[in-house]
Amino acid sequence: MAILTPLSLADARRVGALYGLEVADVRGLLAGSVNSNYALTLADGRGRVFLRVYEEQRHEAAGREARMLEHLAAGGVATPQPLRRRDGASEAGGAAFIAEHAGKPVALFPWVAGESLCQARVTPDAAHRVGSALARVHLVGASFEGANASRFDLDNLDQRLRGLRALRHAGADAAAFTPEVAAAVDELALRLERLRAAAPRAPGPQTLIHGDLFRDNVLWQHGEISALLDFESASRGSAAFDLAVTMLAWCFGDDLDPALAAALAAGYTSERLLSPEERDRLFHESVVAALRFSITRITDFELRPKGSGVYKDFRRFLARQRTLERLGPEGLRALLRL
Repeated sequence: MAILTPLSLADARRVGALYGLEVADVRGLLAGSVNSNYALTLADGRGRVFLRVYEEQRHEAAGREARMLEHLAAGGVATPQPLRRRDGASEAGGAAFIAEHAGKPVALFPWVAGESLCQARVTPDAAHRVGSALARVHLVGASFEGANASRFDLDNLDQRLRGLRALRHAGADAAAFTPEVAAAVDELALRLERLRAAAPRAPGPQTLIHGDLFRDNVLWQHGEISALLDFESASRGSAAFDLAVTMLAWCFGDDLDPALAAALAAGYTSERLLSPEERDRLFHESVVAALRFSITRITDFELRPKGSGVYKDFRRFLARQRTLERLGPEGLRALLRL
């Protein structure tokens, strides 16, 4: 992703001073798909810190996320705890964690070394560790108060699809809105209609969920998880949905890998058992997860001008959707050994 909000060395020094840090150098990081990120090198050999400029969240939302990360880190979740300001900033709403640059909220985090895994490097052991780490988020996050409802419920997804259809009928750029994309939108609308008809009436048990635990949001060192990253999609939601997102992100190459899926579920249940209701909802939530990422990859990536940043292909989640339909509820439960 391009750096959307520039940060000069003078700006970095001004922000760093609010946290009691003396900044010697600043370097932009071409990572992530939403925010602008920087590595700040500190003076006197004190290492580096990570600076994030929130491009879409407002100050209140960024402060709420910082409070959530502090809560999770204090409970043993492997996520960097945001740094606190040293200038007497108010504690209200997480303001003690948040600075401002170019009118946008900024947060600083300890630098965590590590690398993300490509799909070919995901082993059953890695999948087990990811499942365990996700369960830890749900256990610790259950006691966090203040998380928002998900931005990606069925109503929101329906609105996105209606917006896509309106674009098509308005004669959107044909280079982006190809016949393939138009056909996919129609297919997704039919799937959403079927999902609504089959959806459980009650929302089911709720906890704090990550919502986006893809491979690029987990750092590894020496075969162990060093950090879970990017909780920007975190919300109150279904643990079964979060497990489904993670399964589709980590256990799918050309097809759903039974060994990886079973290891992920085993890692999860080694820390937190799914309730009978959560197990019963797992297939439904998996289909919702595949639908969610199929739609948002069209709205957020496919229709962007090519070459404008990170590209994520909606076709990969359409393939996941079809795999789930082939398996059915019992087939998925058998694959996960739940």
